[in-house]
Amino acid sequence: MTTGPTELLVLRLALIGVIFLFVAVMALSMRGGLTTRQRREAATQRSQRWRLVVLNPGETGIARGSQFELAGTMLIGRDGRAGISLPDASVSTRHASIERSTTGWKLTDLGSTNGTFVNGRPVDGRGALLRGREKVAFGNVVVQLSEG
Repeated sequence: MTTGPTELLVLRLALIGVIFLFVAVMALSMRGGLTTRQRREAATQRSQRWRLVVLNPGETGIARGSQFELAGTMLIGRDGRAGISLPDASVSTRHASIERSTTGWKLTDLGSTNGTFVNGRPVDGRGALLRGREKVAFGNVVVQLSEG
């Protein structure tokens, strides 16, 4: 029994259809995996956001419990243009800076009048490494470094 040209054509088209179906199924499954991974990564990034939580607002007018989200390097001070503005007379215009490091957050006093303190200890121009839960005082304003 010999196979005619029509039968070969049908077999070739069937093979092409199976290959197309396989590629489509793989593309859809890979797309679903990427979407799930992207969602998981976004949730992880949200949970790893660091912030300063206000424990004692001093005379800033900021509510106790308010939060300042940290990003990169930020200036902390009374100046309204600072990344974290604390409008209290005990806070210097350019009081301190905080920046992300590979091991935590580096807090540096910028020569403020009333000083910067971490858990009651003064911070000098060399800075202090924060890793979370520390209480930080900028003059009369007290905040706590928190993750999440």
